[in-house]
Amino acid sequence: MSVSTLPSTSSSSSHTTTFLQVASTKEQEKDVEGQPSPLPLLLLLPPELIDHLLSLVPPSHRQITSLALTRVFPQYPISERHLFEHVVVYNARQLWPLWRKLKSINDHAQSHSQVDPLSSHEDLGVGVDTKGRSITRSGAIKSFTLKSWKGDVDILNNILRCISPDKGLNTIMLNIGTNFSPDHLEEMFENPRMEMRRLEMRFRPYVEQASYYQFLAGSYFDTAVETLTKKWPSLPSFTHLSIVQDLPPRSTVPPTAVNSKSTSLAGSFADLSMAGTTPTATESSSDQDDSGRSTPPTSISSASENPFDIGTSKAYTGHGPFGNPFLNEKLGITKPKTFAQPIVFFDINCISKFGLSPVAEHLTHLRLRVPSRDILRVLIAPPRGMVTTKRLFPSLRYLDISTTNVRIDTNLTTLLRTYSRLEHLVLDRVNLFGFTARDKGPELCNDLGGLIVSAGLARGKEKERQIAQWELEQRTRLAEVEAARVRAQRLAAEQERAASGTSADSLSQEVLAEISRRERMEEQQRQIELARSRRGHRSAAQSTFTLRDRSRRAGPSTTAGNIAGTSILPMDIPPPDKLYMVLPPLPTLKSISIGGEASGVGSARVIEWEEEFHRGWKEALGKVLGWATHIADKYERARKKAEEWRAQEMKESNKTFATSNNNGAGAGVGGKHGNGHVSKSKRRASISSSSSKLHSKPPTDIRLFRFPFPGETVDEDGIPGLDNLTTGLIEIDPSDHREYLDIYKQAIADAQLYLDYQYQDNLALDQRDSGVGGYKVSPPCVLCTVPDCEGPARRGAEGERVDGRGGMSGRHKEGCGHLLGRRIWSWEGFDHE
Repeated sequence: MSVSTLPSTSSSSSHTTTFLQVASTKEQEKDVEGQPSPLPLLLLLPPELIDHLLSLVPPSHRQITSLALTRVFPQYPISERHLFEHVVVYNARQLWPLWRKLKSINDHAQSHSQVDPLSSHEDLGVGVDTKGRSITRSGAIKSFTLKSWKGDVDILNNILRCISPDKGLNTIMLNIGTNFSPDHLEEMFENPRMEMRRLEMRFRPYVEQASYYQFLAGSYFDTAVETLTKKWPSLPSFTHLSIVQDLPPRSTVPPTAVNSKSTSLAGSFADLSMAGTTPTATESSSDQDDSGRSTPPTSISSASENPFDIGTSKAYTGHGPFGNPFLNEKLGITKPKTFAQPIVFFDINCISKFGLSPVAEHLTHLRLRVPSRDILRVLIAPPRGMVTTKRLFPSLRYLDISTTNVRIDTNLTTLLRTYSRLEHLVLDRVNLFGFTARDKGPELCNDLGGLIVSAGLARGKEKERQIAQWELEQRTRLAEVEAARVRAQRLAAEQERAASGTSADSLSQEVLAEISRRERMEEQQRQIELARSRRGHRSAAQSTFTLRDRSRRAGPSTTAGNIAGTSILPMDIPPPDKLYMVLPPLPTLKSISIGGEASGVGSARVIEWEEEFHRGWKEALGKVLGWATHIADKYERARKKAEEWRAQEMKESNKTFATSNNNGAGAGVGGKHGNGHVSKSKRRASISSSSSKLHSKPPTDIRLFRFPFPGETVDEDGIPGLDNLTTGLIEIDPSDHREYLDIYKQAIADAQLYLDYQYQDNLALDQRDSGVGGYKVSPPCVLCTVPDCEGPARRGAEGERVDGRGGMSGRHKEGCGHLLGRRIWSWEGFDHE
């Protein structure tokens, strides 16, 4: 790794500049009489102090700073640990020297360990830690960053093979250009990195000349994500994943057409016709372009580097009728000006499969930017044909799906209901309002605020439905067991009658009564289904009677037997004994970013948007409180009814016990009814009374649950079942006299306080920013309308072309997802780990 392969010294830190200035000053101070210059002040410092100072250099500059010091002061014992702690590849020419260096370190350490395993690190030379192991195997390399868009990826994979997969390396940041193939990335992820924390991949597959190699070969990066899904285990440390695809080129004439002859096809697998060339001076500069504000051009108007293509344009390949000189003049207006650029993912369902894999269990921060793709659809449902009870990305707290397609009236509610722990949602340039923001911006923001809060209301109702479904299935199973017992008794009686040769009249009265009862119940059920099928508007041409004994129009009904897949009648199912109610949860979202929706809207209008958003938030909180109060009333009524039924049962039990004692005493003294005989009419009345009491029995197991608060940790993975009926819920103590409703009232009060604080008429803007009276009210949810990235070009509501750029110079809201994303991604993420 020579100095010539490094970028310019402007990228080094201020610490290195200070050291070099002091050293150069001392080198130039020579005595007039030719005496040698004194030692630099830097060489007088102990190595431990220099090592500590280098550890304070930002990770992005630590490698180049350490290398510069070793070149200026070769005799000074500067530790090489800082050279390899955060490895950065700036251009393609650095890959080969880096691989040779790492390979020599590994070979040197391996050869010495075979000769003398107890040899000291002084004998092993450079690149060895204090325990006699190479830095590549001891975990000294913490991160690897590829900033170049070109280079030999096979050498890159060899470099990563030199680094131990079991320890050390926890961050990988890659720029994936046209030189990458899916096989390379699949090979890179073949062996899991057990200490991986953050993985960032930025794709730029665009070319300057039309090539359909990727489409014809089926070369897409779905296989790379599938490799992570299949090969990587559950890693508690792996919490950050970023997959970003750069925007497609916007112009057909590139800005490099005049000054550059290199294309983005150089070194790629799609470059099948262009001759190999030597890298030019502009190549290194293009490798270092990682700003993201510009994308490679789509074509060049200058001549090709291939000598056989001199004078031809690369705007279009010339195939078809446009290459005919006789037809070209007439068909020139239909000649395409652009061509379809390659895509990264062919089927985005690989993201859904990845979300269900073990490696995604602990992901808390996820960034998926695939321009103009419907990513939201695969984030809320499992892949097609897969039935599972697991949730996608169960630990997700930060989600960025900017530049994709998201509408407020589609699946946004489902997304908020699915990810119950989500705190920050970034939706930049997603066309959330569908080009109606200028006319209906305040109304849409009001709906957005209410939609976020109402997602919790829908989540609570869904949980109650799941519990009720489970309880119904349990009672249906009990009814099946009872029906099987009755059928077994009937079959045994029939077999006994056939064996003895007796008639049906000789059957016991209990069996005959059971048979007649079931026949009556079946006939009643058929009549109910017939009436249900005829319910509704009856036209004049529909007959009011039928000549059939039984209707043939009885369609599928939603009875308990149909739900359970059996033939059990509703009358056979025992009454419910459990009644579990769930309070709706409050929203956990702390910020939502809709950058780009307020493009062309004035600042005063944006303030109105924010006001309507928080007003809709408060109104939805009122609805949630109303439903929670309804659940509380229902819970108290059910408990009161159950207590009354228990008291009545206790009273009836005591009365029956007293009556039996009286009857026993009368029999002992030889009373008139001492034989205990009860008349037939009284027995029927008693049976009817007991039967009516049995069917009117209310549920006695009544419980009230709530969802966990943001600070509480409860396992929410799963659905109600035999052993996890109340998974992810916390039971409320019955002794709490509606104290559980205070949190809803407090949330409404906080929302109203923020509205009053922000929009009172006699408060100036500067006073609001500084906080009046020594306090400042934080919003319940931050709404940021300033975009933090560029978006794809779209078609407006009237067919006009809407450019997705601009508006990025505004000031972001404090606490928004944009500012949080800047701290957790790229090099800033090292300072906040």
